[in-house]
Amino acid sequence: MKNVMRISALLGLALVGWLLWQHGDAPLAALMTVGFGIVPVILIHIVQVWCSGAAWHAVADTAVPIPRRTYIWTRWIREAVGGLLPVAQLGGEVVGGRLLVLSGARASEAAGSITVDLTVEAVTLIMFILLGLAFAVLTGTAQGLVGYTLLGLAVFVPAVVLLLVLQRRGLLVMMERLTAFLNRRWPTLNTDGLRGLHDAIAASYRNPRGLLAGVLWHLLGWLGGVVEIYVMADVINMPVTLGQALVIESLGQAIRSAAFFVPAGLGVQEGSLFWIAGELGLPAATGLSISLVKRVRELALGLPALLAWHFIESGRWARFRPPVVENQTP
Repeated sequence: MKNVMRISALLGLALVGWLLWQHGDAPLAALMTVGFGIVPVILIHIVQVWCSGAAWHAVADTAVPIPRRTYIWTRWIREAVGGLLPVAQLGGEVVGGRLLVLSGARASEAAGSITVDLTVEAVTLIMFILLGLAFAVLTGTAQGLVGYTLLGLAVFVPAVVLLLVLQRRGLLVMMERLTAFLNRRWPTLNTDGLRGLHDAIAASYRNPRGLLAGVLWHLLGWLGGVVEIYVMADVINMPVTLGQALVIESLGQAIRSAAFFVPAGLGVQEGSLFWIAGELGLPAATGLSISLVKRVRELALGLPALLAWHFIESGRWARFRPPVVENQTP
């Protein structure tokens, strides 16, 4: 997996370099004009992070109540790790689970809540993609994208359905039994975090109000991305319509999610937005310019998040938070 990540990162960097070499003059010039225009872009994305954190909180089920704000700032760090560090994008979920444990959740509860949250996020992404696809079909724009999008959905939708089925049909119980056997055979293995994972996931699915809230919060977050694209394009003086912003964001997110193994989505984001904008009939520089502004926003929000993560992992955070009171009820 590490070799795949390294190769994909190098290929992504090469693609970014080639795109900038071929079409970089206008995007780089547009980037230089952003200035304080990046502020509203950052503020919009903070709202998106808030929505994503609220969705995670809605589907989580922990014995020790954990406030919504914890899920929100943890989601902020999750996104920064997945977007800025040289790891697969799922690395952010691993860090998020650890931070939730430090906040008082059991390991199985943290893993279960992230599993359900990712599933709900994937379901709402499908809805979001279909919304963008519907706009493209009804308006007759970007027809070249329709076939590729349908092909991608033909793979993505069954994968999400399979994930739901596996969660509901007890596969995780089998995993827990396997890890228990491995623990007995090799006591030095640390697999305690998987014990109770199935029960934690099942508890989330027994809360339909929480699941509905998670769906609504994630959908709001995706729609916030449309506003973000619209504002970005206006800031760099390459305006798009809200409909075009919907297509750019929905299909761009779909492609980047599919390439989760590429660290920071290097090249994937730039190439996909360049291609989508071109299919929409926009100037060649528009998609690449929007991607560069996205990268600036990622750095502006992500670097403080990584510093916060370092602060927490260093142990200094413990001095500023009250002790966690474990629930002793069996």
